[in-house]
Amino acid sequence: MWVRRLVSIVGVTCAVVAVAGIWHVLDRPVDTIVVSGEPTQAEREWVEQALSNVPLGGILSTDLEAIENQLITMGWTRQVTVRRHWPDRLEVRLHKVVPVARWGAQGYLAANGEPMELPDDHYDLPELSANISTPQQTMEVYRLLQLFASRLDLQIVTLSESSQGEWRVGFTDGMQVFLGARDVNARMQRFLRVYGNALRYQGQAVDYADARYTSGIAVRFRPEVRNDGQFAGAITGALSPLSKPNGS
Repeated sequence: MWVRRLVSIVGVTCAVVAVAGIWHVLDRPVDTIVVSGEPTQAEREWVEQALSNVPLGGILSTDLEAIENQLITMGWTRQVTVRRHWPDRLEVRLHKVVPVARWGAQGYLAANGEPMELPDDHYDLPELSANISTPQQTMEVYRLLQLFASRLDLQIVTLSESSQGEWRVGFTDGMQVFLGARDVNARMQRFLRVYGNALRYQGQAVDYADARYTSGIAVRFRPEVRNDGQFAGAITGALSPLSKPNGS
């Protein structure tokens, strides 16, 4: 009886040793890490830097969850998945958060208004800033104003809020519109009505417009297009007399 038990123990031990030996052979050192998900060169460098803090073992023993947890902290990744490809390759797939605007001097905003960091400069994005409103509130203001502006093929490139809570909008042609702190949506729509009816084909001629008036807007034109000097510097939505600015 004891002989049979001894044989069984020896057999199990040999099997364990054999499996361990096979595992050791198969668990080859990771030699290559492939990053997919259309990363830029700067994003690849960020990934490499982040992975330098994660110990890599063999292709079978490397902790994939640890890699995913490390990379998800980069701030511009919505999801990270890591897969093994035997014999020695790991694939890191990035599901990136797409920025829709710049926030302040260096940051960016996602579509939901959440601040994020990016390894690249996206100079073609609109620039948003605010002294009082949160990033999420500022994004809501931008989205609604851009919705109004797009009806006249206008593109907002800057949106800023002063320390007094007054909003200013800048367009691609350099035109600035002052909206103040109150009734921002209504003032924007009033400006767009005047722009569409009287200023649309002189868009390059407008330096800035002040929409804080109760019955119209004030406009300053750029000197180089004022050929006859007849513009007084103010135009109202219905060509009616301007009322005084309605506070801010």
